[in-house]
Amino acid sequence: MKSILHLLLGLSLAASTLSSQTSPRNPTTDMWNDPDFIKSFTGSYGILAEYEPPISNDEKLVLRSLMNAIRSNPKSAITALEPQIKPNTSAAFDFILANLYFQDGNLANAEKYYNQATRKFPNFRRAYKNLGLVQVQSGNYKAAVKSISKAMELGEVDGRSYGLLGYSYLTQELYYPAETAYRQAILMQSGTLDWKLGLARCLMETERYGDAIALFDTLIKLQPNRADFLLLQGNAYIGKQEPMAAARNIEIVRRMGKAELATLTLLGDIYINNDAPSLALDAYQAALQVANNNDSKSLIRAAEILTRSGSFAEGKTMIRSTRERFGDQLSDANDLTLLTLEAKIARAENDNETALTALKQIIERDALNGEALIELGNIYAAQGDLPKAINRFEQAEKIEAFERKALIAHAQALVANTDYQAALPLLRRSLYMQPDNNLEDYVKRVERAARDKRV
Repeated sequence: MKSILHLLLGLSLAASTLSSQTSPRNPTTDMWNDPDFIKSFTGSYGILAEYEPPISNDEKLVLRSLMNAIRSNPKSAITALEPQIKPNTSAAFDFILANLYFQDGNLANAEKYYNQATRKFPNFRRAYKNLGLVQVQSGNYKAAVKSISKAMELGEVDGRSYGLLGYSYLTQELYYPAETAYRQAILMQSGTLDWKLGLARCLMETERYGDAIALFDTLIKLQPNRADFLLLQGNAYIGKQEPMAAARNIEIVRRMGKAELATLTLLGDIYINNDAPSLALDAYQAALQVANNNDSKSLIRAAEILTRSGSFAEGKTMIRSTRERFGDQLSDANDLTLLTLEAKIARAENDNETALTALKQIIERDALNGEALIELGNIYAAQGDLPKAINRFEQAEKIEAFERKALIAHAQALVANTDYQAALPLLRRSLYMQPDNNLEDYVKRVERAARDKRV
């Protein structure tokens, strides 16, 4: 049972944390809302003569005539500047036009003219830097690494460049160079959250969970009301095999009123995996309270986990609550799943009459429900009605998805009735379908029993 629950816990983790909360957003998303970036970008319309392409006196006159339009009406400046660009004009013209297109949101033309500027003047470091920005924003991360690296090689080094370089490596799953770049970015722009979250992702992906936990300790102290920091640290605790520490973080988020369905079901999974079914039920019930009408699958899964773990009282409560919450909105398939769980619990509690009633209802509604057919066969076998049991097992054996399970149940019923010879072909068939050491040992025991009976 533990292995099943560990698998379920892993699936919950993947669904609720790794995929949705450790992926840093594209750092260029809010770039144009950043006053420091705007100030720096606006300043890039000027020319740094020592490091950048030369401009003739005539070209300077053209640029001076356009400066007012560049500052106040970029679209007008684009219309005026683009016809001026020729193969022999200064790369500064291409750079300024690329800036205007970038500012206007036309990334394709911005990339075109930044590339053109670097071809005309191969050491044009700010053109490489801005080209990298455009490529990150457009999602061309492999090219962005080359452009930003070239700019840095030429001396254009700052925190944003390192951060964007880290992000570009991260998106390509190159975690070690990403980590190096992020650490440099943090040194130069310690107040930028994106760089810290990027570093955390690198630490998580390279399984240095202790370092990630320490990083989030710092972030949580600075911003204790950030639920996402607590959940991300919880994710690191799970990676470090400390799920109850993760549960503490999730409980804080829950008290903050910021726990979502996936977070609460993960909390329930942690508790059931740590033999605390009453706490698991409490978490699953809390998930019911925040569930939407299309979330029944997650809650039915919770009822199934409680049932499979042998927490029958909690399982019954969860089944009842799920029915009350979703009512007529439950699909027929989901209703049948709950009915099957109710039958399992009744059978485990030796309430065979309730189990029989439920299972017969299931088969009447779904004649190909292999699990119900096998359960019904098991009940008949336990009651000593072997012909009825075999009839149900044989029905289930004709359903491909349940054939192996039905063969084993059929064989076990025959073994219980000391009909070892009849059981062996069924067991050998199931072993052929899927090798299994435990089943192989069981077959050997049945073979010995069959030989002893003949003697």
